[in-house]
Amino acid sequence: MNFNKTIIALLFAAATTASTPHSSQAAIPYDNISRAVMNTYEEMLRENYRDYEVLYRRANDYYHHEEYLKAIDDLDRAVKYCPETDTEMLFPIYALRSASYWQLKRYTQALDDIDQAITIDPSNSAALQMRADLHLELDNMSAAKADYERLRRMNPRSTEALFGLARIAAKEKNIGMANEYCEMATGLSPAQSAVFVGRAEVKQLMGDYNGAVDDLLLALATDASDPLALPKLVEMANGNYAAVMTGLSNAIKTAPRTPLYYWLRGSIAAAHYHYVSAIKDFSHIIDNNLYNYAGLYTLLAECHHALGDYRTALDNIELAITKYDEDDDVAHYYAVRSRILLALDDSERALQSAERALDFNPDSSEALMAKAMAQLKLKQYDDAQAIVGEVLMNEPYNPMPYFYRAWILNDFLNQPGTAKNYYTRVIDLGLDHSERISTMLGFARLFAGETPRATAWMDECLSQPDYDGRTHYLGACFYAWAGRKERALECMEKALELGYANYHDWTSNSDARINVEPIRSLPRFKELLDSYASIFGK
Repeated sequence: MNFNKTIIALLFAAATTASTPHSSQAAIPYDNISRAVMNTYEEMLRENYRDYEVLYRRANDYYHHEEYLKAIDDLDRAVKYCPETDTEMLFPIYALRSASYWQLKRYTQALDDIDQAITIDPSNSAALQMRADLHLELDNMSAAKADYERLRRMNPRSTEALFGLARIAAKEKNIGMANEYCEMATGLSPAQSAVFVGRAEVKQLMGDYNGAVDDLLLALATDASDPLALPKLVEMANGNYAAVMTGLSNAIKTAPRTPLYYWLRGSIAAAHYHYVSAIKDFSHIIDNNLYNYAGLYTLLAECHHALGDYRTALDNIELAITKYDEDDDVAHYYAVRSRILLALDDSERALQSAERALDFNPDSSEALMAKAMAQLKLKQYDDAQAIVGEVLMNEPYNPMPYFYRAWILNDFLNQPGTAKNYYTRVIDLGLDHSERISTMLGFARLFAGETPRATAWMDECLSQPDYDGRTHYLGACFYAWAGRKERALECMEKALELGYANYHDWTSNSDARINVEPIRSLPRFKELLDSYASIFGK
């Protein structure tokens, strides 16, 4: 199996991005060329704001940079200005807007747009497959089945259609038919990794998680750079961590010299806050000379930082910085170093490291935030809030920079009124969706003074499955700041029970009022940490 940086890039993307059948590649990072292209679009639209072709092209770039709301804004304007007679442009506009809505889990709107696209071009198989998948997502079984059957008539060798029909059969508990469709699909393309990915999805729907993991690993064995296998494996770990870990452990037993399996197991463990296990796997790769890459030391540094072992974290990040090459994300390395130095109260060097990160990537939000936090420790409050403002301009739909700016304005610059405006802006973003906790809407309502609505939001989040304790950690943060300390401690105990092992978050993180600082002085707080010391490797 070829283990290379393409794999690493895919894995990093998989760990942070939800995948759909229509998003098979990682976000494209901005570089000097792409920034120049975006500037050109801006100039062209200043000359003619009705240029729907330019709006479409810019939206397409936004989409591939995973800026879906920006893409939709441009596509809304493109639809408005594009003549109904220009069907050659309307088709891709509607299709791209549908895909953007899909990524935001707005499936009904996505379906409306792909219907429009198919009305323009009924013979487009990609659009038809997308509509079938959307119908299936919305549990419109008969409509989905009709579209998959139509797709199959258009192309009798369509494995996508067969796997679509298999997924319907699995949802309808017709296990025999689901297996039959899977056999037909794998028989058409037995040497392609995509068929194992498709079969894994069907097995997952049938509740055969171990079989699904085995198929995803088989897909990776067939083609290590398969664009869907890694994201689906990471996604599956969100709902069935044990099955994924068992599958990877079995793969390691079969191929103990394959670094990818250790990397996967360690990365998925770290993504679920099981840092002790992650450190063991990353260290095994290094100690046994299975692979040599600076990013391994960076991952170790991040894990040790999360466990509060800042000196070991610093040693590892220094090693990463001595070993990087031109293909590495060096800005990330220096930003991690900045955070570690800040945890060690070395604010001057933390600022220098953040500035070094920005030398490599001036647009890095991670590096900008690292710089702002170092400036804050150095009491450069105006500079810090200005830097956070830059991040807000780069990421207007990310709620966290709003919390940081509000925190700086309220706690350090004595501007509570202005701070409250930033909480209101988070509310106005309208980001509430199925993955509710990540929108941070309840925190914004709490700090804006809307306590009853905020509490209802958090209670709803806590009623959803929590696979690794992160939601209950945020519940502890929320109730700590809401003044309900007993409820906060209940959430803390549940988070620890579920394995949320970020010791830095529990004991040191004091940023942006998204933390447990108000309950750290309580005797029960220390008792709980001591009771669960094993998850921190202590």
